[in-house]
Amino acid sequence: MSNYAANQAAKLEQGRELARRLYDVKLSQLQKTTRQEQEAYLKDFPLLGRAEVKDVFRQVIEAKKAQQIQVGWFTIPHDVTVLVFVLVTWLVDLRTGILAGVAVLVLLESIFQVYFNPRIYPKLSLLVWLTYPAYVLLAWVLYSRGLEWYWIAAAVAGAWGGIFLAGLLARIPMQVIMKGRIEGAKQHASRASK
Repeated sequence: MSNYAANQAAKLEQGRELARRLYDVKLSQLQKTTRQEQEAYLKDFPLLGRAEVKDVFRQVIEAKKAQQIQVGWFTIPHDVTVLVFVLVTWLVDLRTGILAGVAVLVLLESIFQVYFNPRIYPKLSLLVWLTYPAYVLLAWVLYSRGLEWYWIAAAVAGAWGGIFLAGLLARIPMQVIMKGRIEGAKQHASRASK
């Protein structure tokens, strides 16, 4: 291996090590990093230049933002389910609200497993702020219908935790289907290459 290739390999390894170190830092701290703080990394990673350190910072920030969006994307079915459950419970009754909530949850979990659109995520992520008043509305609806406080507390806690648990269970069939498709595609590709 030539000196240039060895130098490039060492430089690449230092860039990876810097990225690993930065990935453990909170996104808000990374975004607030000053130029002086970035230049302090030049001492720890002497093969990297200022532009390369700045580029590693940019890449890690973008990766962390993308990860946050992907994680947030999978909470949207929960938020929509809470809103549908509470609204149907308010307008009809608790039993119908539960049925509507389960139907919406299964449908959205299936859709959100295979469809991802980072452009609409910021708008949909605002739904989380409506879930908190929805829980209060649920408590008020149940109170106005004569339920005891402990049943109301159990219903609100059950709605919060139960929807998360049901969402995990609702993802299983779609994950099995997707895994089967991947395995089938691999088998088809291996047969085609023979």
